[in-house]
Parts: sequence; structure tokens; C-alpha cells
Amino acid sequence: MNINFRNISIIYLFLYFSLLVGFYFNEDFAFGYKADYSWHRHVIISPLKEDFLKTLLNFDKFMMSHSPIYYIFFLFLEKISFNETISRLINLHISLLIPYFFYLCLKLKYKFQKENLKSLLPCIIFFSPYFRSSSFWLGSENLSLIFLLVSFYFFLKYESNKKKSLSYIFLNALFVACAAYFRPIYALFSIYFFLRFYLDLKLSTKLLYYILINILLSLPAIYYVFILDVNFFIQHINQKIELSRFINQFSITISIIFFYSIPFLLPNIKNQFKLSFIKIENIILSIICLYFLIFYFNYDSLFHYTPYGGGIFFKISLLIFNNNYLFYFFSLISLNVLFVIFFINVRNKDKFVDLILLLILIFHEVDRFIYHETYDPLLYFIYFLLIKNKIFLNFANKLTNKKFILLILFSISFYVLSIFKTIYNPIEMSMYHSSNVNFFYNTNIISSNN
Repeated sequence: MNINFRNISIIYLFLYFSLLVGFYFNEDFAFGYKADYSWHRHVIISPLKEDFLKTLLNFDKFMMSHSPIYYIFFLFLEKISFNETISRLINLHISLLIPYFFYLCLKLKYKFQKENLKSLLPCIIFFSPYFRSSSFWLGSENLSLIFLLVSFYFFLKYESNKKKSLSYIFLNALFVACAAYFRPIYALFSIYFFLRFYLDLKLSTKLLYYILINILLSLPAIYYVFILDVNFFIQHINQKIELSRFINQFSITISIIFFYSIPFLLPNIKNQFKLSFIKIENIILSIICLYFLIFYFNYDSLFHYTPYGGGIFFKISLLIFNNNYLFYFFSLISLNVLFVIFFINVRNKDKFVDLILLLILIFHEVDRFIYHETYDPLLYFIYFLLIKNKIFLNFANKLTNKKFILLILFSISFYVLSIFKTIYNPIEMSMYHSSNVNFFYNTNIISSNN
């Protein structure tokens, strides 16, 4: 592949133009962002305009899973814009910071020049239906991912700096906190970074500073949630803890993680996975997992109509066979593959760090609903920037035209699949109604009384 600055610029200009086209036609192939946008403007933004302080102090009464910071930003764009279209257009251009900072992180970690094939890796972000829909419809996902990516960048700066600068530690903590204020679940990444800093710094003054910084940054949230007693996220996590809930979350999440791992695994399938699945520990693990899936998996039974989320393998299983058997099969495959990746032929130190990261991903959905949008494009950032496993590291370090094309084709295929899902298999949701389901459908909010 002939890579030069001119060709790279043309590719990114074309991808930018595709965003403008999608914006013009009100694209929402992630299915739900447009409706969510209308819902948020009606339910939260309108009360915020009328009585800002009262709405914030009673935010938990609205039963929203999003952070109030997201709605404040939403309102801010509304205030500085001439109209709704301008505010959405501003958000689109803010979202472009995601592929930009992804590029900066890649360049820092893998030390490549501008005309390197690796400079095209951020292209995959433009094919994410969730990145695109969040760009067009002011979703909280892109806003929080920007801050999270910046925190990754400063952590990579810290790793590459021999002096282990305290400023990079502070900036990492600051931007993780910013990401968490937009999307509270991202606070879990503080656990991962604390572990990484502890393994590097031990019980040092710099580590104590890192802990102190995180405490100070968390004080506004502590005051808002616990002192003012605005427990807006409690209703989403304070649910009955059952074994079936854990089985649902674990099996679906690992199947999604496995799905996004496919382009990274295929070039290594002969070398890394030969005879791995017939080892006794894998067989025992599969039998145990299958038992729990058969007797405790009940994600589809939680909903009266079409299940919300569940991941691609779960949806395919229901679509083709109208049961969960195919999903059970892919869950077992996912479990065995991840077991091989994270536990076999990996250094103990790296194994432990990656395992913590894996657990954070598994418990990234604290409520009952598990969506692809939670992990796309987040998993790409983790695979390329944080995971220490050589399968993922070597993909970028030894990037070839073949590997790059495989990754791009995978991303495009999922985007195309999202288009067909939107056209031919619209999801029936109680709060949304699609009156004209086509490429660019119109969504109307209907009364809960209907």
C-alpha cells in the first residue's frame, strides 16, 4: 500500500465528508441515539432551562442513567448555538478529537512517522455506528471518550518519560475524573491506573500524591451524591443481586470482547491457538460454563418484547434459531479464547494487569442492559493502547497491509450490518416509535399512556 501524507490526507478528508453526509441525512445506524436525543431535550433540557438549580437538586427523580454534567454540556451547546442544528454540528466537530487523540496515542506508543501505515489505524473509528450516531445526536459516549483518551495519552507520556513526571500522573488522574463526571462508570479505570502506578512507583511519595489527587477530584461527586443526596445512579445498580444476573453479564460481555478481538486473533490463529482447546483445563472450564448458561442464563426472559442489547451473537442466535443455543456456543468459544489470551504464555505481571482490565470491562455495565455501544470504539483503544498481551501489541508493532485491510474490512462489515439491522429489524421499544423505518428513519416520542 502506497502511503504518503497526501494519500493519508485524502482518506481522512473522505471520512470526514462521510460524517457530513451522515449528519445531513440524520443517520442513526446505531438505532436509538436520535430518539434518545429528542427524549433528553424534552425530559431534562427543558426543565434545566426553566429552573437550573431545582432540576440539578432533583436530578435523581428523573430516573436517568446519564450524568448531570452531560446535560449541562448539552444545555451549554444549546445556549451558544443559533439553533439545534448548529449545536449538533459543533458536537460533530468536537467528536473528531477522538480519532485525533487516538492517533497521538498510537504515535506515542509505537513511535511511527507520519507516513507510516499505523497512521491510518484511526480510520476504524469512522466506521463505528456508535461513534457516528453519538457525533450526530449529542450522545454522552463521545464526550466521555475524549477525556478518557486524553488520560490514556498522558499515561503513555508517563511510561515513556524516564523521570516519571508527576505532572503526567496528575493529568492522567484529572482526565480520568473528567471522563467519569460525564460517564460515571469510567471511574473504574482509576483502579487500573492505580495498579499500574503502584507496580511502577511502589509506596512512594508520587503514589501518595496520585491517591490524594483522586480524592480531591472525587469530592464534588461525593458532595453531590451523598451530602446533597442526589443518588441518580443508585436505581440502576441497586437491584437484586442474583447468580443469573452475573451469568448474563459475564457471558454477554465476553462474547462482545471476543467479537472485537477477531481481527487481532485471525493472524495468530495457527501459532497461538493450536491444540489449546483440547487441554483438560479448557474442557473442564467449558463444562462448568455450559452448566451455568443452561440453568441460569435468562437475559431474554427479562423483557416482555425484543430484548434490549445482548450483543451480536445473542441477537443472531435469537434471529436464526429463536433460542439461545448458538449464543451458548459462542460464549464457550469466547471463554476459551480469552482464557488462552490472558492466562497462557503470558508473564505473571502482565497477566495480572490485563486480568484487572478484563474485569473492569466485564463489569462495565452495572445495570441489566448490555450494549455494543459501551464497548465500541472503547475496546479498540484498550487493545492498541493498554493491554500488554503480545497478540494485540504485535498486531500494531508488526502491522502489515494484510492486517490493516483485515481490520478495516471487519469495521466496515459491522457498520454495514448495523445498516441492515436498522432497515430490516427495527427494535420495538416502549418509549420510541419509528414511523418510517428506512435508511434515515424518523423517530417520534410517544406518550407512556399510549
